[in-house]
Amino acid sequence: MKTLRFLLSILVICLVSACTKDFQEDNLSQSTDNTDNEFKCKPLQLKIAVISDIHYLHPSLLRNGATKGEAFQNYLLADPKLIEFSGPIFKKVIWELRFERPDIVLIPGDLTKDGELMSHTAMAGMLQQLVREGIKVYVIPGNHDINNPEAVAYDGNIASPTPTITAEEFKTIYNNFGYRNALYKDPSSLSYISQPYKDLWILGIDDCKYYNNTTFAIVSGRIKPETMSWITSKMKEANERNITVLAMMHHGILQHYTGQNQLDPGYVTDDWETNAEALMNAGLKVMFTGHYHANDISMRSSDGNILYDIETGSLVTPPSPYRMITFNGKNLDISTNRVYTINRPMPGGLSFTAYSRQFLVAHLDGIFTYILSNPPYSLPDALTTFAAPLFRNAMMAHYAGDERISPWEQAKDNELGTIAPELGDALMGIWTDLPPKDNKWQINLK
Repeated sequence: MKTLRFLLSILVICLVSACTKDFQEDNLSQSTDNTDNEFKCKPLQLKIAVISDIHYLHPSLLRNGATKGEAFQNYLLADPKLIEFSGPIFKKVIWELRFERPDIVLIPGDLTKDGELMSHTAMAGMLQQLVREGIKVYVIPGNHDINNPEAVAYDGNIASPTPTITAEEFKTIYNNFGYRNALYKDPSSLSYISQPYKDLWILGIDDCKYYNNTTFAIVSGRIKPETMSWITSKMKEANERNITVLAMMHHGILQHYTGQNQLDPGYVTDDWETNAEALMNAGLKVMFTGHYHANDISMRSSDGNILYDIETGSLVTPPSPYRMITFNGKNLDISTNRVYTINRPMPGGLSFTAYSRQFLVAHLDGIFTYILSNPPYSLPDALTTFAAPLFRNAMMAHYAGDERISPWEQAKDNELGTIAPELGDALMGIWTDLPPKDNKWQINLK
């Protein structure tokens, strides 16, 4: 009876507010914890948070001082992420979101370090905290999340396999975060469409290749032809019904710097130009992505159509950003928040921002030193020592977004270009910030 009176009260409020038709429409079945708020009025301005590449690792998978152990340190040498602090970082973001009170949270993949079952289960539990606050959470998988043979537990100096998950298990674990209340589900992938409000669809596109994983996780992505056909047919319906569609996908749908797909293949989805044109022609204007760990926005225009790829950086890659967006039915106002502190003492007594920057500088220097000193470049030691920090600075600027090269850096880069033109061109490609701005921008959807 109390529940009935509560629902009637909410309905009256909606009527008084003249928004009886703007109720929440994706709650097609009742959840056991009663977290779905039927007939919730659509706000005049939606607040949307976008978090990507959380790469959460359950702390029980780091045993007996494993973070100092040989196996974990070797992992970081090849893939520098603040994995050791992934839990405190994400918990800080959850705390901030509970304060920000977004209506919707979008997570375009790589929820876990390497698809560990324990990490996924814990991640779903943390996301449920947001759902209990009345926040709608939508996820899709990233290349790390499913059928990952690289899922390991670290014990001292040893890494040993730990259970990962299948695609069906992903859908079950994250049932409350897009799948249970999906308006439509793609039979060929984990793609889906949910309708959080009357005139808004969330299109989650699964373009990962976990079905081909064998001894390692495939980095690149691909939208299956069957999935693209499904998307275009649903976009036709959305256009006919005047529904705004906001899409998310793990891999980039556009390049984020000149020559990205040649310099660092696997981060823009396969056949991206053809797919981008198809999506633009179908009426899609906005795609939220992740994967490259950079906070960047790029755009493509053709025949009067515009598609924006709004890439959100990773929480475990400095400067640890996430997006906060307001949407009034016409404009998307995009801003960027960053994690500045976490509830964990940092090594050496440093602040979180100081330590994370120091961590990234050291590891990128090591990676670029290795790349430049080995085939196909095989630079002499002196030139490697000169060039590696230049690439490190460019990549860190790209991660942060709104890259602006200083005169000093430009002079050094020009010097490298006179010695090794190919490397000079690559370096300037990273520094060249394709339009529009990255951290704060407004997009008109009408």
